Amino acid sequence: MGNQVANNREMQEVMYLHQEDGKWYILSQAKSPGLVKKEYIPIGNRLVYPKKWGRKKAAEVLLSFHIEENEKICKSANERLEYLYSLRDDVDQW
Repeated sequence: MGNQVANNREMQEVMYLHQEDGKWYILSQAKSPGLVKKEYIPIGNRLVYPKKWGRKKAAEVLLSFHIEENEKICKSANERLEYLYSLRDDVDQW
């Protein structure tokens, strides 16, 4: 077995959303070195990110992702409500 030649590992940290007593917090903690990734996408309430990003950029990425996802959910729910209201109006005319 040979020695590792490529420098494809980096220091990483984990940032996650945590709720306690009805208040939300953004917490982060160190993680062991991990493989360099093309992109860092949050999974659930966690984001593994390179330490060189810093906490601010990681928090921005994590929050932006969750905001975009919740906006999509709201848009979808509002579209569904619109056609349900129109169906209810149709039913009222029976």
